[in-house]
Amino acid sequence: MRIQDTVVNLGRSLVTFCLLHVAAGLDIVHVLHRTSSASSANVVSDVAGRFASLVQQLHTRDAEQSLLDAADAARQRSTIQRAQSMQDKALLEDAYQIQEESRMEEENAQGMAASFAATLQQFSGQREGANSCTGLTCGGNGYCDESQEGARCRCKAGYEGTGLVCNPASAFVERPLISGSPGTKQPEVADLYVTSLRDNGVAVVFRDISRQNSGFLVIGLAQDSGMRWSAPSLLSQSAVFGPVLAELEAPNRLAIAFRTADRGGDGVLVGARRDADNRITLGAPRVFAHYQAQTMALLALPQSRVVVLFSEHQPSKAASGKMEHFGTSLLAEIMDERSGQMAPRVLGKYHFAQTRVSRLSAAPLSSKTFAIAYRELPDKADSPSREASVALAELWGSELVFTTKPMSLEPREQIWARSVAGLGDGAFAYTYHSGKEEVTKQVVLRLNAAHRLEVLQEPRVIASGFSPFVSTVSTVQRDEAQPAQGHRLFTFLGGDQGAKGRGRLCGVNEQGLPDHCQDVGSSEKEVLAVAATLLSDQRVFLLTSSASGVPYYTLVGLAP
Repeated sequence: MRIQDTVVNLGRSLVTFCLLHVAAGLDIVHVLHRTSSASSANVVSDVAGRFASLVQQLHTRDAEQSLLDAADAARQRSTIQRAQSMQDKALLEDAYQIQEESRMEEENAQGMAASFAATLQQFSGQREGANSCTGLTCGGNGYCDESQEGARCRCKAGYEGTGLVCNPASAFVERPLISGSPGTKQPEVADLYVTSLRDNGVAVVFRDISRQNSGFLVIGLAQDSGMRWSAPSLLSQSAVFGPVLAELEAPNRLAIAFRTADRGGDGVLVGARRDADNRITLGAPRVFAHYQAQTMALLALPQSRVVVLFSEHQPSKAASGKMEHFGTSLLAEIMDERSGQMAPRVLGKYHFAQTRVSRLSAAPLSSKTFAIAYRELPDKADSPSREASVALAELWGSELVFTTKPMSLEPREQIWARSVAGLGDGAFAYTYHSGKEEVTKQVVLRLNAAHRLEVLQEPRVIASGFSPFVSTVSTVQRDEAQPAQGHRLFTFLGGDQGAKGRGRLCGVNEQGLPDHCQDVGSSEKEVLAVAATLLSDQRVFLLTSSASGVPYYTLVGLAP
């Protein structure tokens, strides 16, 4: 609810209160006509105090009156029962009903007035206020917090303000992802990845170097004041490198992919189920590739299907001792077997590149269409650079179809970090870092009606300076054909601040283009890696790790 809504609600309370109690002796007119030397804050404070005082007097009076009313109600019910005719009984019942409705309206008006008084007292800066949250009306992105000192409006994590007015925080508040007990071995985290959950939560996977490269999964549920975390769950008895995951269409189901070694490992896909206490049960793992050395991308599709995007290496059939390289997409279904276990079933493999690829990033554009950003490395030295490449794929029945020819956005080499995010109506933002130029750029593309990729906005420099990371999150949902107004595009990147990251927040206009961009905060600590996702309540969950492997998370408010 916006602050305008809060004002309207308070105004309604005030009007109702004044209409019902105009003769109650409330001396507001005298207060509002004080000498001009009195500050507006003091006037508001006095008005709030007089309202609160009157409401307390009325409450005390009504508490005494309630005993008399109870006796009177008993007499009235007795009179109704002794009525001589049905007509007399109906008239008495109607009169009794009208009296009860009047009493309830008066109680409701007093409650609204109490809420108005308590809210006005907090607005004016008074420490004393409501005794409970039932007596407060907080603003948009605010919530009521009860303590021994009473109830007060506060801003949700990621916002700052009075609780009546809350705006996106100007500085990031970084909190540890894992809170170890004193004296225990602290994790050294790498390969962070996060996905959002439908119940306003997140699922985080990571590799712990200090525990022989074991992989772990934790579930976090977003609350007004922060996050509530589950205990970490082990992903595999083997080592886990580059884990990624996605929430499936089936309730409380996840899909997880990883490789078993930094170089030359197997690619593994596994299903997982979480219970009401966020405990994780893993299904049977499925090895789908060998010779793995690059981080994968994973997206959920309808009917509990997933697509795993990876760099495939396999022995050449034509030349002994040589390897063939592809950019490959694996289509699989995560099924619940009769035994109760979840087992991946491979539906097919499809190539989107005929050479080596790395630095994969993917984003859904609809329930069945997605964009793939990747770095393509040519097999021949004299081949043109295609390090800022993009392709689109679509699910047709049980087949993946690449309906467009891949596009190369830059002739330059050394295109490193990248991220893609949907903007609605087939459009998406592709953000990437050009290492040779030491700038980060953003381009907007769209799949048009002819199923061809077109550039809506040419690559623009959005940050200068080297950035080893970039992550982009959009508030546009994957099935929004025509995005509504008020959507946001959040980007976290490095640049002129060195190893520290900063946030960049843009609006999305009717053409699906970012506009009115501004900086919205920066990290206090140096950042080595980053992952981000959008929560159901439209806050961004930002996950970072430092050079020493300590993971932190930040909640970023987006709503104005």
